[in-house]
Amino acid sequence: MLSAVISMEPHLDDLPRSNEDLLSVGAAHASDVQALCNDVTAMIFPSAMAPPTEETISAVTRKLVALVTDIEARLLGHDPQVSTASPQTWPVLAQSGFLRQADLIDYMLARVAEDRLEEKLATSTRHLPAQLLNHPDPNVAEAAQTLLAADSLYRRARGYSYQALRPELLHQLCWRLVAAIEVDNGKRDIAVIASARALLSEYDEGRTAQAAALKLSHFLGNERRSDLLDPNTAGLHLFVAHIANELEIDQDHVFQLIDIGSSAPFVIMLRAVGIDAERAMAIIYLFKTFALTPRDIGLFDRGFAKLEQDIAKAEVRRWAYARGQFLMIPHSGKPGAC
Repeated sequence: MLSAVISMEPHLDDLPRSNEDLLSVGAAHASDVQALCNDVTAMIFPSAMAPPTEETISAVTRKLVALVTDIEARLLGHDPQVSTASPQTWPVLAQSGFLRQADLIDYMLARVAEDRLEEKLATSTRHLPAQLLNHPDPNVAEAAQTLLAADSLYRRARGYSYQALRPELLHQLCWRLVAAIEVDNGKRDIAVIASARALLSEYDEGRTAQAAALKLSHFLGNERRSDLLDPNTAGLHLFVAHIANELEIDQDHVFQLIDIGSSAPFVIMLRAVGIDAERAMAIIYLFKTFALTPRDIGLFDRGFAKLEQDIAKAEVRRWAYARGQFLMIPHSGKPGAC
């Protein structure tokens, strides 16, 4: 049937000139439709539009190696400043499949996104947390001090990468490392177990950058909302925390949605928090720079104001729900994968 239809079609060389023009217009519209399909797909399935690149996979692997090395050094009493080719426990952990655990990889992807976004704000002022050190509310002043300390020390200092982990991930990774060390040594090691307990007892989730930023956002409320939604002023952590606070989603999810290749998820988040079009475009350009195409800008100009805020909020929360469901499902992965 298809061959019969094709045989009935006139050959392109036999078409009148006007029909050739129509074909040209049709091809252009087809290209626009394909681009629109990509944008719609990015809005509905934002994670599907950004499969991890080789660069991302390498960055995640480096961060995983550094994290395992830091905890292992602490458990074995080694100097974390002394570099090693690879941690002793890496082969055992890799074979167990733990390093492919969905929530651990998700956490690492968020840290890679965080690093990329930090680079975009390298020249920004970020003076808001420093200004809040003298705030009359002691809760605000304490949270600002914690945020500044966490952002400058725990996340960046070599040997302490585990300080930024979520508590459940830290506990899982710490005791997995204890088991891996014992398997590798062929015996139970009371000293390693004691070191693990000491490490966990010293951990304070409230002193992580994300916890401090969320606390700061909560206590400030609407007092400095305009500044909190200005990444140049608030800094990345406080900006992300305030979006997460207003939309009731996870901060790591916000990092990834901003860093994703398409600008559509970021546009929807900014619309969901009620930022006006002019400020939204300035913020998007700050993070996306020359990655924004004329088509991106055109779609933004035509669609941002038409998108209702409540609909944008509902869409973001659907993404958050889907992500939460995904992270709850065990994923075994294939040997050798991240």
